[in-house]
Amino acid sequence: MSKFPLIAVALLVAPTPVLAQIVFQEPAPKAPAKAALAAANTKSDLDNLECRMVDVTGSRVKKQQVCLTKQQWWSYEQEDKQKLQEMQIIGSTSH
Repeated sequence: MSKFPLIAVALLVAPTPVLAQIVFQEPAPKAPAKAALAAANTKSDLDNLECRMVDVTGSRVKKQQVCLTKQQWWSYEQEDKQKLQEMQIIGSTSH
């Protein structure tokens, strides 16, 4: 039996405890500036969450609470208006 594999294993195992004791010290994280926190915490009015009760499709009495930002509600209403206009155009051309 050759001594080479034993020596190689001994060399690989020996430095492991030495490396395990190395400690890297990082400086403590700095607190963000108050101005940066204030800017991050300020939201525009369009980012505020608004909850509404909407009718459930296929039911006369059921309603469901839906929460979206004001920007999302505006977009949702614009899509509804667009669909309504398209249906009115299609309905007026079929007569």
